[in-house]
Amino acid sequence: MRLLRTKNFRQIVTVATLALSVLGASRWAFAQAKGQWQRAYTGDGSVIEVNTSNLKFAPERVLRAEFRTVFSNAESTGGDRAVKYKTRLETIDFRLTDRRYRFVEISLLDPGGKLIQTKTADGSEDWRVLKPGGITERLFNTASSFTPLGAWKVIAYRFAEGESKEAKTTPELDRLVGGNVRLQVDRIDVGGRVCNSPSFQDNDAPYESFRQLGIDWKSIGVKREDARAIDLRCEGGGGQPSQSLLIKDNSKQEMLMLWDGVFLVLKRTDGNAFPVSHGIGLPTLKRQQP
Repeated sequence: MRLLRTKNFRQIVTVATLALSVLGASRWAFAQAKGQWQRAYTGDGSVIEVNTSNLKFAPERVLRAEFRTVFSNAESTGGDRAVKYKTRLETIDFRLTDRRYRFVEISLLDPGGKLIQTKTADGSEDWRVLKPGGITERLFNTASSFTPLGAWKVIAYRFAEGESKEAKTTPELDRLVGGNVRLQVDRIDVGGRVCNSPSFQDNDAPYESFRQLGIDWKSIGVKREDARAIDLRCEGGGGQPSQSLLIKDNSKQEMLMLWDGVFLVLKRTDGNAFPVSHGIGLPTLKRQQP
């Protein structure tokens, strides 16, 4: 099986590290419909978007993101010039410890949105270094600007155990209200207390974690079906609690951050914004002709 030609500056992966699998077109039609795509880069004859609803923190401090490249003109796969694709879907793992990346899956769709073929990595491929100023680094910067990462403001606090505010309120907690919280892949800043080596990981079984922590869903005002839970650990000290929890309420523009037994209610202050490159003063996405 011949490797697909990417015809751009990024070489995808070698045949030895990929296994070919063909999936039903209905799966991809569903995935495309449910995705929340935002533009990340505009190049020469193509647009790259990121699926903001599918960003995940995996073990070993890995951020997994899905990108969609839509070309102005249909491109040949290289193996058969009669078979052309208009869209490329790429799932990329970014390793936050050393800013490296590797491809997890690459799929090509024809102009009608039907899947042509998919290549899935077998896990043995090497991690690649993010080239400073390169397109992949810009895609990483875009992916790492979405919730829960970004700039927030503390607007209130709630008690995990359902106790009344009067029972536990302190001047220290009150001083946090109105303060800024900055969550980044390599740094967390909460009211001047800094963690320089944070670790994020999506929690796929938050109910058990809540039970162990004694958290009452009703007291924090979040419905289970609307919640995304992310475990947060501070490995770099700096006065942060060593273990915390982020809860994104998908029904509201709020996020909760567990802080010494109290949930800080956070509201986004940067609008979830990220810089979109339009090629002005930057290298555009060039593609080699077959």
